[in-house]
Amino acid sequence: MNLHQRLAALQPLGTPMWVYDAAACRIPWANRNGLAFWRAATPEELYQRDFSNLSDAERTRQRVNQEATLKGEVLVQEMTLFPGGAAVRIRCILSAIHLDDGHPAVLCEAHPKDDVDPVQLRGVEALRHTSVIVALVTASGAVLMQNPASQRVFDVSETIDAWFTDPGVLQRLKQATAGGQTFRDEVEAETREGTRWCLMEARPTKDPATGKPAVLVQMLDVTARRERDEMIQQQRMEILALSAPILDVGQNSLVMPVIGELDSARSAQITETLLSSIVERRAQNVILDFTGASGISVPHLLALVRALTLLGARPILSGVRAPLARELVEEEATLEGVQILRNLHQAMAACAATPRARPPTRPPR
Repeated sequence: MNLHQRLAALQPLGTPMWVYDAAACRIPWANRNGLAFWRAATPEELYQRDFSNLSDAERTRQRVNQEATLKGEVLVQEMTLFPGGAAVRIRCILSAIHLDDGHPAVLCEAHPKDDVDPVQLRGVEALRHTSVIVALVTASGAVLMQNPASQRVFDVSETIDAWFTDPGVLQRLKQATAGGQTFRDEVEAETREGTRWCLMEARPTKDPATGKPAVLVQMLDVTARRERDEMIQQQRMEILALSAPILDVGQNSLVMPVIGELDSARSAQITETLLSSIVERRAQNVILDFTGASGISVPHLLALVRALTLLGARPILSGVRAPLARELVEEEATLEGVQILRNLHQAMAACAATPRARPPTRPPR
């Protein structure tokens, strides 16, 4: 028997009923009251309708419902449908059925609800359609409710134990909420699409169905923002490297032209790079050329000079402008052992005039 013959006994029932094919996003069968519910003039007109204009939340619900009914479950859900553009709140009973070609579908039995609080209804629908992941869980982490965004990201879950890359996240969450505190953190989550970064908030509350302690978990995917921040930081470090390149000019000497400001971030980056180069290249002289510098922090400059000296390199400053010279005098900076020359040409000449250190001779055998 085909689908219409198998369901012929349901035609005269007063309850609106129809079969929904989620794969094709169409209704291939409806009883007489089902046609009336959907405001369809004829069965053929309803069967030709395209229901594919769905939100992410609705697609998730249809997927989850079909998977559950295929396991033999009979679902009872409240939902809002829009036949003819009018909002109708129904209590729907869903069960599995197979089409003539063997593909699974869902048999829907609709019971319209009239006693609907509009404010409560709008709140429920907002929770369904939000992209924020929302779940209500027990104090131990067992899932009591997931909104479609949560089901879309984590699938239908019995617990939230497997949601986090770091098992310690769940322990910290439980510890904080058990003490009446709200837990907030950026965490790595193991989702259906792989590892994602989420901003999470978990706050203690009560299960409105039982009154028992519960935890409201909300998560927002911030992976794109973190990747953007990391890219910006990487670009910033590349710019810093380009604005303070290390040049090997021979004579066991390095030149670092400092361009722009020498603030704390740049000073730390320059110090790390320069000290590594001194050790690697066994440099004896380091020229810091400030010809292209626009603002120099004297404390950071002095810290850099001291670090160079501790490694046995001779610091040479060139291109020092009047504002920097004035600050050095005002702060009574100690520059003992530091040679200051007018320009880079003079600094390189001073390096060339410095005799090279002889390598230590090996003791006789």
